Amino acid sequence: MLRNSVLQLILAALGFAAFAPGPLSAADVVLRMKGGAFEINGDLKAFDGKNFIIKSPDLGLVEMDATRFDCIGAGCPGKAANSIVPQITGAAIAPYIATGNLGNATFIGGSAIGTQFVPELVASYAAANGLTLEKTVGRDDRDLVFSFAGSDGASVGRLTIMRRGETAGMRALLIGDADLVWSSRPITGPEAASFASQGFDMRAPGNEHIFDLDALVVLVHKDNPLLTLTQDRIAAIFSGQIKDWAELGGQPGRINVYAPIATMGTWTTFDDTVLKPRNLTLTPDATRLPTAVEWSDAVAADPNGIGVNMIAYVRNAKALNIEQSCGLISKPSVFTAKTEEFPLARRLYFYTKGEPGSRLARELLAYAISPRAQEALTNAQFVDQAPELLPFREQGGRIAYALNAQDEDFRLEVMRNLLSDISPASRLSTTFRFALGSAFLDSKAQEDVRRLAQELKKPAYGNRSVMLFGFADAAGKFEVNQQVSLARAATVAAALKSAGYEGATAKAYGELAPVACNDSTDGRYLNRRVEVWIK
Repeated sequence: MLRNSVLQLILAALGFAAFAPGPLSAADVVLRMKGGAFEINGDLKAFDGKNFIIKSPDLGLVEMDATRFDCIGAGCPGKAANSIVPQITGAAIAPYIATGNLGNATFIGGSAIGTQFVPELVASYAAANGLTLEKTVGRDDRDLVFSFAGSDGASVGRLTIMRRGETAGMRALLIGDADLVWSSRPITGPEAASFASQGFDMRAPGNEHIFDLDALVVLVHKDNPLLTLTQDRIAAIFSGQIKDWAELGGQPGRINVYAPIATMGTWTTFDDTVLKPRNLTLTPDATRLPTAVEWSDAVAADPNGIGVNMIAYVRNAKALNIEQSCGLISKPSVFTAKTEEFPLARRLYFYTKGEPGSRLARELLAYAISPRAQEALTNAQFVDQAPELLPFREQGGRIAYALNAQDEDFRLEVMRNLLSDISPASRLSTTFRFALGSAFLDSKAQEDVRRLAQELKKPAYGNRSVMLFGFADAAGKFEVNQQVSLARAATVAAALKSAGYEGATAKAYGELAPVACNDSTDGRYLNRRVEVWIK
């Protein structure tokens, strides 16, 4: 009975229900796993013959494999004449005949995401739906207008994307001048309060949508001999306290600081993470630039330059390693962005006020957070969320640090077991994190479970061992941390099983092999994790 109770708690955290759902509204459906046992309730938003996209009260907007679930309810495809669900992916959809079937929409946000990813997303959506696309520049050259036409050439909708910054985007969304804001920072407290006055909790599922992971990187000229900086030194440079490269052991020369304009989310994130915690502000000598391409290209052209940008925009500059306070050195890479272990890692967001009004906006949003959008992220050179493998030999710095840990954070025999397990293996970028003392998965982790289960069922993993290693932060006794980390690994194993993948082995290694320093709240959070290793 105890085991069943624990399983029910895990399933509840994943948004699954047992066989007895409550009363459904006319718009609700039930997706019941074939063979029974589990169900997901919610509003069905789209169906392409292969996947359901359903808005669950617990999980938000998610995509579910139709081969594994039966759809129950009047809103299911084909169940009623008035319950047709629009297709959004897969083969070309039936041609649109009447003008305006998709409607018009306005998306707004910053330059970095709006220059590469959003246009790539729009093109991918159009191609997936058999639509032709025409792009023009608006009266303001920061605006792009996309016109959609069906197979008969008739206009079916128009999307305007406005690259004006996140702050302007939130204002436009608040007053109804935009359907969606893309953002490289989370919504601020004052912004959230403005929406709350209209009855919208902008941090709730259905309003806040995480569509990608990213890492901010500090850039220098390719010929700059510097390889690594601490965040303290980065802050001192950008605030003007360090003015010459000779102060950092380089060739003498005045440091030229380049930075995004203040309204850009990339700058807000950097400012909030690096400068404000140290009570510093940007040097008045900095050159402020409005577009992501300029943030990198200005540094690439200046041997004495330094700047900050998204990892997708390194371009012709060089990204620096970051040394953490305890001596751990983090390399900027797609892998460390996917694991969220780079010190300046962050999440990228879409914000809406509930469901957008136009069909075009609703379908683009559903497409953007589905697995099919990962190709658009890759084509835009952004960090997709597809799992990535990193061999053990490429993690030597982390292991060397772990072998030199303080005695109270180290057990030789346990470390031997860990090295024996991971030395012939590769780590998957998918990583699960937990609140203090908790073994329950957050909303992002729940989505990662589904994505990981699908990945592990691919033929490439058929003859390989999947190991789930639980870890903890260094607070508390080593033995207690071992028990907590084992519970975390077991939670992920149970969640994977419920998502359709069995066979993962759960083990625990407590506070060994940290990925961040344990001297801060953020660092301890990163260390409370379950890693996935493949052998």
